[in-house]
Amino acid sequence: MTDLLTQFSVIPMIMWLLDIRACSKTSAFFYAHIGFPLANALMGSSVWIVVFLTLSQYMAVCKPFAYGLRSRKICYVLFALAYMFNFCIYAPWAVKKNVHDISDLVPESFLVSVCPYVVCDAKRPDWFVIYETARELISRIFPFFLVAFLNVKILITYRNTKRDRMERLANSQKKFMFEKSEKEEKRLFILLFAIVIVFFVCTIPAAPLTILVADTKNNNVGFQIFRAVVNLLEFTKFAMNFYFYCLINPDIRSICAHVITCKKITKPARVKGQPTTPLSMYTRSTKNSTIRDAHKNGEKRGGSDSDSKKFEDSRNSSLKSGKDSVRRGVPADTLIEKLTVIKENESVTSETGDHV
Repeated sequence: MTDLLTQFSVIPMIMWLLDIRACSKTSAFFYAHIGFPLANALMGSSVWIVVFLTLSQYMAVCKPFAYGLRSRKICYVLFALAYMFNFCIYAPWAVKKNVHDISDLVPESFLVSVCPYVVCDAKRPDWFVIYETARELISRIFPFFLVAFLNVKILITYRNTKRDRMERLANSQKKFMFEKSEKEEKRLFILLFAIVIVFFVCTIPAAPLTILVADTKNNNVGFQIFRAVVNLLEFTKFAMNFYFYCLINPDIRSICAHVITCKKITKPARVKGQPTTPLSMYTRSTKNSTIRDAHKNGEKRGGSDSDSKKFEDSRNSSLKSGKDSVRRGVPADTLIEKLTVIKENESVTSETGDHV
């Protein structure tokens, strides 16, 4: 929606550059003080929303247990911050141009064909160049480095997770899973690499353009060609964002279809590169695994009656302690289903996986 608003907001300014303008004091005020700041503020908001989308993907892949940072409330807060922050930093752009009424200087016979309201650059204060440089660093250059860093971390974490997952698999499953994971990693690498390259090519050149653009360069053919190419690249990026971050993901395509058709979503979506293994596969029941380990050790020692009796006694004592805990106000489900996270570097055998 932000990209769509950006595309709509630049239409009046493109028509103004082509001398297709409405002639009134109100329209001249819009061209001078609202049009360019509004379009660029929406562009900056779109850039930072892309950064926050990438941050959400980074948290899902690299910090999968930090659910609080990926909640709906945090999404709304970041979305609002992207808008407020960019509209604030682009607000001083409104003083870059002024409106001049030259109706007293134009003969009445020419007022029909000549608009008396002229929009031109104002005299820039000393702080304005510093402001423009800082603004472009914040709204275009710094977000590029953030997106590149987060995407590289996503790819590194994915590869490490894949390597750990392969070490835990049985030999009969490794070949099939290796080929499947290699294809997925290749697709992920191409997608993340394309996002970073497109972001760099289409966004970074616009930073010097917005600083250098001025009325004195209107007759400079080379600068106007550079301006047209950069604007075309930047608008193309905003048109491609919906594809890169939505339509390319089959889960998000499914969500879009459900939203359009007003159907209920039954299966949660998975972020590209996030492991398919659910949380329960990385957890284990402390009590149940202890009982099973005791039973396994009893079988190894010959399955004698004394070992079986010890196993039954430990089981009965565990259940008894659970009942006593319920009497004290502690839910039995909390004791039985108490889970501990398996660390990534912990060695897990196939038998432990079966127990999980």
